[in-house]
Amino acid sequence: MTDRFAQVALPLPLAAPYTYRIPDTLGDRVAPGARVVVPVRRRELIGIVVEADAAPPAAAARDVLAAPDAETALPAGLLETARWIAGYYGAPLGLTLKCMLPGGMWGESQVLAALVPGARLPGGVAGEVAAWLERRGGEAPVATVARALKRPVWDVLDRLARVGAVAFRIEPPDTDAGAVTERVASLAGDPPTLLERDALFRRAPKQRRLYEALEQMGGRATVRHVTGQLGFTSGVLRSLQRRALVHISEAERVRDPFADLPAQPPPTQLTADQQAALAAVEALGPGDGALLFGVTGSGKTLVYLEAVRRVLAAGRGAIVLVPEIGLTPQTVSRFRGAFGDQVAVLHSALSDGERADAWRLLRRGERRVAVGARSAIFAPVADLGMIVLDEEHETSYKNGETPRYHARDVAAVRARIEGASLVLGSATPSLETMALAERKLRLLRLPQRIGARPLPPVELVDLRVAPKVAGTGAVAWSEALDAAVVGTLARGEQTLLLLNRRGYAAFLQCPDCGEVWQCPRCSISLTVHTSPPGLRCHYCGHEEAVPFTCRACANPVQQMRGFGTQQLERFLAERYPGARLARMDLDTTSTKWSHQRILASVEAGEVDLLLGTQMIAKGLDFPNVTLVGVVDADTGLYLPDFRSAERTFQLLAQVAGRAGRGPRGGRVLVQTRHPAHHALVRAAAHDTEGFVREERALRESPPYPPEIALVNLLVSGTDEREVGRHAAELADWCGALLARYELPVTLLGPAPCPLARIKDRWRWHLLLKGRSEVLGRVVRYAAQRLSRAGDVRVVIDRDPVSLL
Repeated sequence: MTDRFAQVALPLPLAAPYTYRIPDTLGDRVAPGARVVVPVRRRELIGIVVEADAAPPAAAARDVLAAPDAETALPAGLLETARWIAGYYGAPLGLTLKCMLPGGMWGESQVLAALVPGARLPGGVAGEVAAWLERRGGEAPVATVARALKRPVWDVLDRLARVGAVAFRIEPPDTDAGAVTERVASLAGDPPTLLERDALFRRAPKQRRLYEALEQMGGRATVRHVTGQLGFTSGVLRSLQRRALVHISEAERVRDPFADLPAQPPPTQLTADQQAALAAVEALGPGDGALLFGVTGSGKTLVYLEAVRRVLAAGRGAIVLVPEIGLTPQTVSRFRGAFGDQVAVLHSALSDGERADAWRLLRRGERRVAVGARSAIFAPVADLGMIVLDEEHETSYKNGETPRYHARDVAAVRARIEGASLVLGSATPSLETMALAERKLRLLRLPQRIGARPLPPVELVDLRVAPKVAGTGAVAWSEALDAAVVGTLARGEQTLLLLNRRGYAAFLQCPDCGEVWQCPRCSISLTVHTSPPGLRCHYCGHEEAVPFTCRACANPVQQMRGFGTQQLERFLAERYPGARLARMDLDTTSTKWSHQRILASVEAGEVDLLLGTQMIAKGLDFPNVTLVGVVDADTGLYLPDFRSAERTFQLLAQVAGRAGRGPRGGRVLVQTRHPAHHALVRAAAHDTEGFVREERALRESPPYPPEIALVNLLVSGTDEREVGRHAAELADWCGALLARYELPVTLLGPAPCPLARIKDRWRWHLLLKGRSEVLGRVVRYAAQRLSRAGDVRVVIDRDPVSLL
């Protein structure tokens, strides 16, 4: 028989998969998408088969050791999507596939051989191996057996397995292992009649009550629920089991952290605009896409719900993506209200077990709607019919490490591969998506809020001339915003205050010599925090105590410059002592469910003033919020990034949309020192399309996306001079490549990054500008040839969302 070979992608930064021989005993389980255990030097790793009928290699191939799963771990559509990601972003295929499986299903593994109790043990070499296992307690890793006996043992153990003398076990376990089970009580046989029950339970009334309680719950309940919630003793349950009226078995317990989240029933009445948008979404063909461009509060979520309902009615599945983990509970509540237990949740804040349970339910087709943040785009939804990306403009959809994919672009590719439709939604679409709406996406509009409620008026408060409240310290607090907050509190309404800067103060400075405390590992000043007190770097996490004297001149007085959310919170508590405050930023939401606890308090009316960073600007719907105040709109306006104006506009427009969603209406005050900037003027007018036109004109010369595509080549290392030298060599290499093939690509750089050092690594970059298809050729060519040079790394970031 001719040997068969498989290409296996490993979770390593390798340019190409490795080739292994497929043993005859594994031939039926080694298929594209299957997990396999393979030898890599002296280790055993779990990889994914990407081709099961590969050409034989030039050198002798090692064998696939085991295939732990009965079915393939990744369906064909996801495998093809992974190939596209690896090619488009210049990422190793193995690292790309690693993103698609829950933690624990990849990486270093070992195969254990265990003697089967009672089996007859053969003689010869097989008997020697079996005897060694018996002396070691009956089980040992195969690699350990081989080292101890100083010989290859896979063929021997395979023969023992065929005769039932040995069983193999994989660590980590297969995709169905690792599940938590619990005891379940089920009614057995046909239910007795009333007369039969009177006779059966004449002297056992508790047994009858339990039997009939199980009937009311569909004939099945967990033992934990029977004894804990219903109050029956285990003795009553055992009595029913002895009489063969109840059967007790082990069943998988799904670790669903959202199981107790109250479902929110969706509205049933659609507006005329919503009905038109829904009809257009239904008319999309396989692989087609639409942009649902609706003002804040226009009911985009209801259109998503109804579109997904129709997909499920057709027997297909759906994926719904939200940009922030904090939005997940609210979205899950709405979708569970519509689809019940059909919804599974996937995001990074879940434990490995919770993610694995949700992944298994989706892979088996037991749940058909996946809701989650960026990584949920890889949910193994059976027969995928629709992908929804809410708030598609958010930069959090871009992955920050290899593979540096953008979930919006991956969604479009996966929809095309699997014959699904794609719906992107936003009140402030990205310029790239608006450009796509001119040629690829169908543009659907929701121009009015639900109930024809007006958008809130936005007032720009010029901090250069506006009267300010005295005695506020570093906090910029105008009389206009102060009066608005006082009035809102007096009416018993709620206020949202946005300040997109964490901490207490921006930095600490000596007033005598001007010394500023810098992070020793990053090119950034340390932020002052008060809870807990200290100086902290928001990039690497470095912390140190607040000094009493200047380290440069020993001056005993230090001054805090700027202000963040912690100082704003303290100011508000002193200014409005009767108000109930909540702060929502990365410092207060670092624990599990902290997002949900804060938002639930706001929804319950237990918070008067909610202040926070950009996470309060997205997707929240609180009808009693009648005032939104932007304390400082200029924090990101002039960052050295061509997208700074776009991000500022989107942030202001989104947070303004949190006001006036209820019958009381609302208003927005934006404090700024640049009231004439086009991003602020257009945000105040709720004019997204006007901003898009103006911003696109500014990006025509010099050209930036969407007028042209970008690739950022990032060079980093711990030696500053070595990084600069390597960046110069990379620029020469790129320049020669572009000249050799006469490619219409502009090369800018090399230059130090605006953030020149992060986490002890110095950073330089080069920027390539050109048509996307031409840059794709450069990326694929470079990915095969740019390797790590000692400590210096080169990262290819195609379609970057930030150049900092």
